[in-house]
Amino acid sequence: MSKSEAKKDHILASGLEVMKANGYNGTSVKDIVEAAEVPKGSFYNYFESKEVFAVEAIEKAAADNLRDVSEMLRSSDIQPLQRLEEFFATNVEGACDGDFRIGCFLGNMCQEMADNCETIRLKIKCVLGDTTALIEDVLRQAQSDGTLAAERDPAIMAEFLFNAWEGALMRMKASKCREPLDAFLTMLPVVVNS
Repeated sequence: MSKSEAKKDHILASGLEVMKANGYNGTSVKDIVEAAEVPKGSFYNYFESKEVFAVEAIEKAAADNLRDVSEMLRSSDIQPLQRLEEFFATNVEGACDGDFRIGCFLGNMCQEMADNCETIRLKIKCVLGDTTALIEDVLRQAQSDGTLAAERDPAIMAEFLFNAWEGALMRMKASKCREPLDAFLTMLPVVVNS
C-alpha cells in the first residue's frame, strides 16, 4: 500500500468510526478530519464530498462485514442451521457493545439516508443484498442436508430473517436493551424448523 493509499485508508477508517457513532447528518467533514488528525485539505484530496466519503465508508464497512459474515456462514465444520444460529448469536453480542447505540451501521445509514440520497440508497441495497444472499446459501445447504423442509423458499426465508434481524436491531436501539435481540434468537429456530 502506497503512502497516499494508507493516508486515504486512515481517513476513511477514522471517519467511518465517527459516522457509525453519529450517523451521516451528525458527522461533518470537520469531525472526520479531526478524528483522522489531518488537515481539511487532505480530506478533499481523496473525497469530492461527504456523500462520496459516505459511499466509500459504506463499501468499507460492507467489505469488512461480508468478510466476517462469509467466514462464519461458510464454515463447513458446523451444520448449516447451527451456523445460522451461531452467526446471529455472535452478532447479538457485538450489537450490545457501545451501550446499544450503534446497532448496524448499514441499517442505520439506510434509515437515515435512503430517502435523501439515491447513490447511498443503491449502495446500501446492494451490500445488504450480499448478506441476504449468504444467508440464503446457508438455507439452501440446510435443504440439501434435509434439516430445512424442501418446500421452503430459501430466498424468501433469507429475506425475512435478515429483515427481522435489522428490525430487532432498530428496536434494540430504541429500547436500549437486548430484549428484542433475545426475542429474535428465541424465534429463529422456531421459524427455520417449523
